[in-house]
Amino acid sequence: MQKTALLITFYLLQNKENVNHTVRKIALETNTSVGSVHSTLAELTEDGYIVDGESGRALRKRQTLVNRWATGYTETLKKKLLMSRFTFLTPAVRQQWENVVLPPAFNWGGEPAAALLDGYLNPERWDVYTDGNVNPLIATRRMIPSAEGEIFVYRKFWSTPDMPLLVVYADLLATGNDRCREAAEKILNRI
Repeated sequence: MQKTALLITFYLLQNKENVNHTVRKIALETNTSVGSVHSTLAELTEDGYIVDGESGRALRKRQTLVNRWATGYTETLKKKLLMSRFTFLTPAVRQQWENVVLPPAFNWGGEPAAALLDGYLNPERWDVYTDGNVNPLIATRRMIPSAEGEIFVYRKFWSTPDMPLLVVYADLLATGNDRCREAAEKILNRI
């Protein structure tokens, strides 16, 4: 999947009603062109992910589409969203990372998000998402910029304030770690 197809598919997966929105509304909500929406919907229909019914369109093979999206997100979009890397100020802060209050417009992703959901993971890598700049992370006095840091800061591509579980799922699968895969499977049931 290309970037625009990933954005559109993400939008469709967020709410089962989104597949019935007009092409123009989907384009507006995803900040993509009408032509991109048309071609993505056509491709998803051709591949059997969208079917037309009496009450409108519906998504089918949802789990397969979620996995296809997660793979495409990891391979195509995520690396383009990387803004910066940080490290925790001290080992003690790293040990108690869950006490770090992120600034507004920041969300934990991947391993820390999964850990906060059910405590199953002890993070080794911290993904953070924001729609602003990274300077507020420095203001927390808990993190400092570091090219080799374990905290990866990404630009958000969604408009809601909450961290989408679909992104957390993709982040976890991208690690290749067996324990993260187990955590991802638990999250898949919530998507």
